[in-house]
Amino acid sequence: MADTIEQRSPQRPVEDLECLPDLKMGGNADEGYDILEGSDFRPITPEQSAAICKKLDRRLLPLMCVLYGICYIDKLSMSWAVLFHFREDLNLKGTEYSWASSMFYFGFLVAQYPGNYLLQKLKVSRFLGMTVLAWGVLMVGHLGLKEFKGLLVIRFLLGVVESVVMPGFVLYTSTFYTRKEQVWRTLLWSAMQGIFTIFGALASYGLGHITNTVLRPWMYIFLILGILSFLTGSIWLVIMPETPGTASFFTEEEKRIAVQRVAENMTGIKSYGWKTYQIWHALKDPKLWLLLGFEFFKSVPNGGLTNFGSLVVAGFGFDSFKTLLIGLPSSLVSAGSMILWGFFSIKYGNLRTWGMIVPMVIAIAGVAAVYATLGTDANIYGRAVAYWLINSYAVTSPFALTIVGQNIAGHTKRAVANTLLFIMYAAGNIAGPFFFRSEDAPRYVLAIVSIMVCLGIGLLCAVLLRFYMIWENKRRDRLYGRPENLEDRLDGMRMGMHDKTDDENKDFRYNPSDVANGELTIIVGLGVQLAFFGCFLVVSGVFHRRMRHAPTAKSEKPYIQ
Repeated sequence: MADTIEQRSPQRPVEDLECLPDLKMGGNADEGYDILEGSDFRPITPEQSAAICKKLDRRLLPLMCVLYGICYIDKLSMSWAVLFHFREDLNLKGTEYSWASSMFYFGFLVAQYPGNYLLQKLKVSRFLGMTVLAWGVLMVGHLGLKEFKGLLVIRFLLGVVESVVMPGFVLYTSTFYTRKEQVWRTLLWSAMQGIFTIFGALASYGLGHITNTVLRPWMYIFLILGILSFLTGSIWLVIMPETPGTASFFTEEEKRIAVQRVAENMTGIKSYGWKTYQIWHALKDPKLWLLLGFEFFKSVPNGGLTNFGSLVVAGFGFDSFKTLLIGLPSSLVSAGSMILWGFFSIKYGNLRTWGMIVPMVIAIAGVAAVYATLGTDANIYGRAVAYWLINSYAVTSPFALTIVGQNIAGHTKRAVANTLLFIMYAAGNIAGPFFFRSEDAPRYVLAIVSIMVCLGIGLLCAVLLRFYMIWENKRRDRLYGRPENLEDRLDGMRMGMHDKTDDENKDFRYNPSDVANGELTIIVGLGVQLAFFGCFLVVSGVFHRRMRHAPTAKSEKPYIQ
């Protein structure tokens, strides 16, 4: 390792800098290279960049939000259906419901490598659209289920087709937006999981009251969600572009600006090549292993609560219909926290690792409160509020995803990182339901303790990740000097456009957050969460009073089997 700092050349005027085309090496240039090749490099003004970003927001974000929201609530459909005799109609016994819940993630796990490989080789927008069409067909296929074996097959296939949705969205976002823009956009479409869950639960509440029809109430849930998925996927195929350079809503000059904006990420735009050496670069990267640990231990609670959350709430003493309504604020916590963190990431800088750390602390406090009241006569609505706070951990997912999109360069390396990250996501979600043993109902003590431990380990991984990236940046500055002038940044852009990894690109610097003052970030982050929950508890007090006087269906009992 070098002992001295490499001397950088003095900054030269922009017009004297050599253009990107002279570095074309071995035919491995990025797809966006062709547009930059035919144009002179000119600095982009803030006004030009803002205009491109606004147009992307108008043309891409609305459908991205709708599609992601629908795909997310599709995964929750079985947890709603179970409240309306889904298990009895399919004659599910013992741990068969847990196996059906986990089978989705077995399919997700098996398809990770081929799915991410295809995302690398195929057009992302077309591939995503086709998988959502297949998803819609499989959702409708639930109506023909008669037994456990058929349920296993269809849940496995759902996991296969869904395996590319989240990594595809991360890749698609990084294709069009700059590093600073990606965090807010990722948080925005991720927030749809909470918002759409509210609408989905309310719709399921209404569908659950349908009687005297050919279809069972739970069948309507799968039917309507399947139709919505198919229609949304069809619209996506028609209108969504593949890259900034192929967007029909851009002029030629706007295409140049859009491509150059993303080139400054130093991570490239789109390359169809597969470079084996980058696999090794990924496997030896410490920050990837910390991300993998974080994702696994964060996903264990997610797998359990996604499928058993309604039964946990029912165990507090609510009937089936009130259980659906009581679960709504949990989704509001998820969506509201994401939007608030997104807003403050713009105002105070992209918080990134702090967005992984602070919400985990809130979630641990929530699960600790639930655990402390197990076996007591604590007010059931107070326990519900503590349960709602657990969902704060959902904020961490988009921040973890943007760490990969912004801090791992090289298309193959990033594809491998995404594959391993979602393998850990699947593995955690597979393990989660098995902590909810039927003999532990309705309190599920083992599951609650496991959730608390896993969130604690995940928090530790996030803290270590932040310190590692800060340390690595200081090491690079010490060895190579800081890439402050325009020529140095151009060198980094060229390396990124030629599909070099962050290890190879000496001008690449990691972004644990844009805020230099860590103490300020902690204060802002905690302030955001506490202010939100203060308002939220006021609203929940009104909700509490209304629910106490809400009529209870006479035929319903707490569903805690």
